Amino acid sequence: MRGKYLLYGTLAAGLTFFVWQTIANVAIPWHTATMSEFQNNAAVVQAIKAAAPTNGVYYSNQGIIAAVSFTPDMADKTKISMVPNLSKQLALDLVAALVLCFVVAKVGVRRKRDTVLLVAAVGFAALLIKELSDWNWYGFAASYAMVNIIDQTIGLALAALVIAAIYKRQMRDGAVAETPGVRAQGSYSSPSDVRVPSR
Repeated sequence: MRGKYLLYGTLAAGLTFFVWQTIANVAIPWHTATMSEFQNNAAVVQAIKAAAPTNGVYYSNQGIIAAVSFTPDMADKTKISMVPNLSKQLALDLVAALVLCFVVAKVGVRRKRDTVLLVAAVGFAALLIKELSDWNWYGFAASYAMVNIIDQTIGLALAALVIAAIYKRQMRDGAVAETPGVRAQGSYSSPSDVRVPSR
């Protein structure tokens, strides 16, 4: 595994994650459709501020869980700069992309479709556990969980497609060492398929 593949794969897949997340959260209204705004928002904010004096995660035994993240001046966070959050999200996407690059290189690429299906399936399973556990234990809406699962599985599949394409190209150019036991192109030949010359 060479540095050029990791660099190109990480950058390309990280940007793919980021672009898809932008589309999924800005252009497609499915996330907002699964959430409801508080009635009498000002009163709710003041009550939460009084009950949760510092930012963090709070719960009630009656079935409430809340992530509190007030600014010091209690500003409307939809009207302040999103640059710090976007920067952190891009960094997170790049780290996730790097991990996927290692996974794809370890598994090897025979057909891009198979690589995409593998990564998407594994990601889907992990997301089922994470999102549906929140639904099961904390009362998150099922629609909220399912939208997150679908959204993130699509992002994983797109990133895997990009990584697989870069991996195959780098391997073809000799920039990536082939994973032992896995052929880059064509199918794997088992020892029983190898013909021994007759004497």
